[in-house]
Amino acid sequence: MGGNGDQPRLPKEGIDPDHPVYALPHQEITALVSKVSLREFGQEALKANLEDITWLEARVRTHHGVLETASISHTVIPMRFCTIYQSEERVHEMLAECCDGFVSTLERLRGQQEWGIKVYYDSNTLTRKVEQVSDRVQALAAEMELKSSGVAYFVRKKQEGIVAEEVERLCAECAQRSHDRLASCAQDAVINPLQGKELTGAQDEMILNGAYLVDEEQLTAFQDELESLREEYGGLGFSYAMTGPWPPYNFVRTEDGDEPVGD
Repeated sequence: MGGNGDQPRLPKEGIDPDHPVYALPHQEITALVSKVSLREFGQEALKANLEDITWLEARVRTHHGVLETASISHTVIPMRFCTIYQSEERVHEMLAECCDGFVSTLERLRGQQEWGIKVYYDSNTLTRKVEQVSDRVQALAAEMELKSSGVAYFVRKKQEGIVAEEVERLCAECAQRSHDRLASCAQDAVINPLQGKELTGAQDEMILNGAYLVDEEQLTAFQDELESLREEYGGLGFSYAMTGPWPPYNFVRTEDGDEPVGD
């Protein structure tokens, strides 16, 4: 973490509720750490706990909350969740080894915010639009009216295939153009793996899961570009969800820490 020289406001509880978050300064940077118990974070215990959704969700929320609070007043480099060092001495050693890289990264991230954009499409709406505007689909529809029921069946199957191809093409086009245009308003951008409905809770299919590192002074331009995309693609059944600002999870590479210690 870097910043204005003041210590950030820190929560009373860390990842392990029995231990608070505290600061370990080193030259120009400061690590925010909290002690953890081997009962939950020893090698075997941690392996089991990471399979426990309730345990994991609570700890991830705490981890994010610390970063979110600190980022209000300071530039932060998020460490990977459950980055564990066996002692304060190991943390100091890591800070000494990586200080120059951290300072450079903090300078690159200063004044930047990470925003997430997810794009979805409504299959029924997009399919109807394709059927209404595609010349190939319209031609096949007219052909079916002149054919016997048996022949019309095969024409209809061909029509369905063309509609499916056009839907797939439009989804790919929308995803790529949306990412390119949003990335043009950002300092950096990445495309993350798509998430299924069971994870998003959305009824529509996701076609883009992007993260964008946006300069605070460019945020209005970024939001204007997003609104322009909504106007252009909304009528076809595409929708956009914006989340953030987030700590820059997608735009840093950090040390992974020690191996979890044994019980």
